[in-house]
Amino acid sequence: MTKKIIIAFALLFTLLGFNSSAFAEGAKRKAPEVLKEVDAKIQEALASVAAGNAQELTSKISEINELAGEASANYKFEFERDKVRQRLKAARLASKKSDLAGAEQELKAAKEGFAKLANFL
Repeated sequence: MTKKIIIAFALLFTLLGFNSSAFAEGAKRKAPEVLKEVDAKIQEALASVAAGNAQELTSKISEINELAGEASANYKFEFERDKVRQRLKAARLASKKSDLAGAEQELKAAKEGFAKLANFL
């Protein structure tokens, strides 16, 4: 009987010893911060269109799309965010095909879409 009590206390103290931050998810950034960063990266991508390097533009658009996925607020926000991310996907596909004009057009549409997402916060 005493062995069971000792084991129970040992388990209790072991569990209490775990830091709650060990179980916590990674720190999530707030949606307005992410949207500002996305806007800045889209501006960089638009500036790099003039360079004419389609491969570099494709990688930048992929980074933007990944970053945009971090923005989360509510259902309506995420629904609209996913629609705007489709513009980024279209821009990436256009840049893969070396259609820099089409990619630029889609990036501009995505930039406007991300600016409108602030209304859903």
